[in-house]
Amino acid sequence: MKVLYVPKIGFSLRRRSIMVRMADYKIARNDQTLTTQALGSCVGVVLYNPYLRVGGLAHCMLPEPRGKVEAVGKYVSTAIPSMVKDLTFMGCTINSLRAAVIGGARILRFSNPEYNSVIFNIGSRNARTARKVLSELGIPIEVEDVGGTRGRSLLFDLKTGEIFVSYTGRTWLEAR
Repeated sequence: MKVLYVPKIGFSLRRRSIMVRMADYKIARNDQTLTTQALGSCVGVVLYNPYLRVGGLAHCMLPEPRGKVEAVGKYVSTAIPSMVKDLTFMGCTINSLRAAVIGGARILRFSNPEYNSVIFNIGSRNARTARKVLSELGIPIEVEDVGGTRGRSLLFDLKTGEIFVSYTGRTWLEAR
């Protein structure tokens, strides 16, 4: 992964930008951009076919459902297979897909050490579930920027395949 600082002043990739809200995912193509904000413990999962310039972005809140699924994009374990299905419908093969996993920070710290275990670390569990699901599907992760204690925003440019990550309170970074 190559990370570069990009000047904040005058920096814009606003070509037909599509905002992906929390607990949702979107599929786009060609010269569109997909963007999401407020990736704290949530993870942003990007799937991309560089040959067709088709991809998707999910903003997942939790690793997996505990009961009825009210929103497919809310859970890592349901969003990724659903995006793969939609991308396959758009002409992608599973072998042609590449992935990125961004976010999964540890935003909350508790005074009681028992609550700081992995059980309560939703960000870590989200990232681990994304790795597991992608591995089971045979989709390689080419970019991973997870963990830490800061939130992130993400912009995915389908024309170039570049992913720009902004940490809370910082300028945009480019992850290739």
